[in-house]
Amino acid sequence: MITVQDRIDVAPEQLPRLRAMLRERYLPGALARGLRLEEELVSPPLVLADQCNTLWLRWSLPDAGAFWAMRFRSGDPAVAAFWREVDGFVSARERRFLVSADAQLPGPQDVSAFLASPTQWRETAQLYLREGRPAEDINAFEIELADACATLPGLATMRIGQNMVPEYGAGHFTLDLVYPDPATAEAARAGAAWREQVLPLLSAQCRAVSALGLGTIGAGARAPDLASGIKRTALFRLLPEVSPEAQDRFERDTLEMAAQIPAILNWRLSRAIALDWDASGCAPWSYVWEQEYATLDGLTVDYMVHPHHWAHVDRSFDPESGVQIIDTALCHAFCPLEASVITH
Repeated sequence: MITVQDRIDVAPEQLPRLRAMLRERYLPGALARGLRLEEELVSPPLVLADQCNTLWLRWSLPDAGAFWAMRFRSGDPAVAAFWREVDGFVSARERRFLVSADAQLPGPQDVSAFLASPTQWRETAQLYLREGRPAEDINAFEIELADACATLPGLATMRIGQNMVPEYGAGHFTLDLVYPDPATAEAARAGAAWREQVLPLLSAQCRAVSALGLGTIGAGARAPDLASGIKRTALFRLLPEVSPEAQDRFERDTLEMAAQIPAILNWRLSRAIALDWDASGCAPWSYVWEQEYATLDGLTVDYMVHPHHWAHVDRSFDPESGVQIIDTALCHAFCPLEASVITH
């Protein structure tokens, strides 16, 4: 069982208002999302002249699967709007996740031997095709784009993967291009092959293109020769006015996922550098978080059920956590890979 602990600091005169809002406007939806209210407590057990009271709400969830079901349903904009209203009059709030003290707590592995510093320049793009494309057109586009990219001068290698689930902000394809350095990439985009073959094809077939250069924060490889695996590409956007300290903490926590979750074989966290491939109107991104797995279960099971993900890192994405710094509108794309892209 997972215990969900909300701590909300509120002025004594505002406590009745907060409790009424929770009871009338939050509790019915929370119950529908799977949260069971176990306890409602207040500390200290008196009203002080110049201090807040703390409202403690203790909820329960059966397991990690129930957690993700709850989080998916909390994507309703009304949930975030409720907490924004609460934040307007409370002093502070935070949500934490607890398990029994008798539980076996997982911990990190030493990944120092696997850390790496990429030396080549890589660009990644999410390609959003125009609606209503038949399957044969999509397959033909993949072949045609691969052939066009192969003519780019200086290109070291490329990978194009058809995303398994073009939802959650993902495009239909993930395209990765590797060059020796940024100057070679810029020269390729200025050349005839890009202007006459690649760019017209993207413009004709795609309703949007989100193309990014990778400014590496950290990377590593447990399986540099990985073949026939799964590549996951996640794009995140910072909320406005996030402190540098909060950004640094998020980056460290994200990179620690590789140590906590051995199914992550290869990984790279990068600052997103916007590339002017196409005037598609895609909103800018802050981070590119890439992982490679041997099988899809590594992503959909090992990654999703590990508490470092749902109980720790996900709090940065959750409007209910009180510590959200990442926009809920993100890109979660995953596709088959023939050979490792991250370790090239």
